[in-house]
Amino acid sequence: MRCIGFLLSLLCAAAALGAQPDLAILVRQSIANQDRDWREGIHWRYTQADTNYSGDVKHIEVSEVIPLFGTPYERLIAKDGHALSPDEEKREEHKYQKALDQRQKESAAERAARVKKYQNERSFLKDLPNAYDFALLGEEAVDGRPAWIVGMTRRAGFTPATSRGSMLKHLEGKLWIDKQDVQWAKAEAHVIDPIGIGWILARVGPGAEIHLSLTRVAEGLWMPASVEVTGGVKVLMVHRKKLDEQVAFSEYVRSEKDTGVHVSGGHAPANVPTKGSFR
Repeated sequence: MRCIGFLLSLLCAAAALGAQPDLAILVRQSIANQDRDWREGIHWRYTQADTNYSGDVKHIEVSEVIPLFGTPYERLIAKDGHALSPDEEKREEHKYQKALDQRQKESAAERAARVKKYQNERSFLKDLPNAYDFALLGEEAVDGRPAWIVGMTRRAGFTPATSRGSMLKHLEGKLWIDKQDVQWAKAEAHVIDPIGIGWILARVGPGAEIHLSLTRVAEGLWMPASVEVTGGVKVLMVHRKKLDEQVAFSEYVRSEKDTGVHVSGGHAPANVPTKGSFR
């Protein structure tokens, strides 16, 4: 902890003097801070609006995301600008109660495995410092706050150390790192080579773009504000489909307990915001 504090002090001093920061220190510290905030994020509830397109038709699903025994739980609350129908609400209630019951009954080993699986989704960040060569491209204000712009170019011979790190071989991009907090204010990535998606026979093609923006929700604490993915995907290696999806995050509130809330009535656990207070 003393080492991290010392490195952060060096970066802040460089910012105050207008000097060029040590990029290796800057990037590693920003990743450590980003990972710390992500872990803190499991204690927060928020609204998530997912917008995607099927042809020219726009679809929007709005969910409440709540901490539920170590990992987030998403509960659908609206579709395409309308509240759920009574039948849809019943289905969501049933899904929630089922998940709550399962997580309450799981053993310590089962819970640890579920949390570890969730955490491993971001394990690739550990590979990021070794996957790229970094260059300081300049400075820019993001939401009125000064930030360094750091370019990321793929490094030849990179060997990933994590299960998901291999995808970094197919991406290049930029980071906007807030000078004061040494946090990611924005990030963008460009797909250079096709990337496989999960267990299905689908690949995101070259030219696809990923844009991430973050927001400062508390002193030194940053959470996602939006993610946008555009480009092309080939499903079953045959059918081409346009990829256009945006996810917006808002209304962050910290929960005092890591349990869910009955969002459509009934009683919430003590000290956990109800649907009304969350709104």
